[in-house]
Amino acid sequence: PPEPASSRGLHQDVLLPEPLAPTKASSHHHHHDNEDSDATESADSENDMDPPSHRWDARRSSSSSNHSAEDGDPEALERRTFMKAYVDKIFHGNEEFEQEEKARFGELCSGENGKGREWFAKYVSAQRCHSKCVSEATFYRLVQSFAVVLFECYQMDDYTPAKNLMTMCFTFYFIGKAQPPPSELLDRGTPPVALDSYLNKANSWLTGKKDAAERLLKTTSKTDVKGFLGGLESKLRMSDAPEEKKGDKVYLYTHLKQQPIWHTLRFWNAAFFDAVHCERKKRSPTTREKWCHMSQQERDDNSKIDENIAFGQLGTFTHNMLAFGLSKKLCNDFLKKQAVIGNLNEEQYKLLTEHIEKMTAE
Repeated sequence: PPEPASSRGLHQDVLLPEPLAPTKASSHHHHHDNEDSDATESADSENDMDPPSHRWDARRSSSSSNHSAEDGDPEALERRTFMKAYVDKIFHGNEEFEQEEKARFGELCSGENGKGREWFAKYVSAQRCHSKCVSEATFYRLVQSFAVVLFECYQMDDYTPAKNLMTMCFTFYFIGKAQPPPSELLDRGTPPVALDSYLNKANSWLTGKKDAAERLLKTTSKTDVKGFLGGLESKLRMSDAPEEKKGDKVYLYTHLKQQPIWHTLRFWNAAFFDAVHCERKKRSPTTREKWCHMSQQERDDNSKIDENIAFGQLGTFTHNMLAFGLSKKLCNDFLKKQAVIGNLNEEQYKLLTEHIEKMTAE
């Protein structure tokens, strides 16, 4: 079930099975990635509902220069080359990283220049086409590397790479015994809930609601129905795949719940905005000129598709938030705000609140 920018003006990546890549958004939002999509202050603070900082917007604008300009810069080329080799070694290397490599990785992932973080997320995402099931050694290399990058993203309010890594937390797994991090055992006293249990709950919710969901889309085509629930359905199909080995599917998210970036609503608001924007960009963008020449029916259909994109993404995002251990109240607050911005109707909102109830039921 379950890729993102400010929640202001939501015309524009809980769980997309694959991350939405950074794309050039509109005039002041955002990075450029062409991958398909598969989301501090206390999280309870009202201030967290505010849009992301101007610092982030400014950095995102400045980093949307094209790759050809970057390729002419020796430092930029070295950064890109290093990240590609580093990610290759994570997935295919037989040896552990040297201390010098780890230090260089940390250096390239830190600071105002977010290109190192961006390239890391991009190259990790590209590995999805090979296999989502990784070796145990690769899994723990990913955990360590994600932790470094996510913390830097948190420090710098750099939400686009974090959004993509967030969706990949629900993508990559290894087959084995789930070994929760020591912090989980100390904090909770019990192992974390397996993703499969979340998937099973969401599957039953989705099955029960699909007819209702399709009724909401009677003015749109079947393709739109598919896109509408695409994020949830694609992710849920993972649980139907036959397992070749015995053991549990252990996902990255189970080892990264403590990352502080997940516990600020500023991240989720920004990530949601970007995910919706990326989904809309997959369609032919509606320019002001095109809008002027549309019939009323075409305008209504266009608005309905936008509503449905927001609906599908909200299902994905609230699911991810719960899997990361955020409270039901926080998820409901997030849903309430984004449902208003996304112009969801009453039935859509009811379906999503029921989804949250189902996921949090004992």
